[in-house]
Amino acid sequence: MKIYSYIQPKKAMKIFHFHLEDSLKGKSTLICELIDGSIIYRFFTGTASSGGSLALDNLQVGFKFGGSLPVDNKRRLSKREFTDFVKTLINTDSVFRVINEVETEVRFA
Repeated sequence: MKIYSYIQPKKAMKIFHFHLEDSLKGKSTLICELIDGSIIYRFFTGTASSGGSLALDNLQVGFKFGGSLPVDNKRRLSKREFTDFVKTLINTDSVFRVINEVETEVRFA
């Protein structure tokens, strides 16, 4: 039996998907997912998935007030509350601001 047949697929849930803008009007995207119980952030240039990867340090979260992106949910926030918390954190304590929140729920007619 092949080893890869024993590997379980990762269980993922998208928490939020933000389009961001810096002070020079440069666009970027921040996606947050819950994968196998871990909060994972993906940050890249542009607003399409073909953008180049960026380090989370480029967000410069905490440069004003010392905040940081949460890596757990110790506060027991709902998905909406967690999303709003991170959005506020970025808008008040980062060199970026959230200009759009992409809908993460898929609905069929």
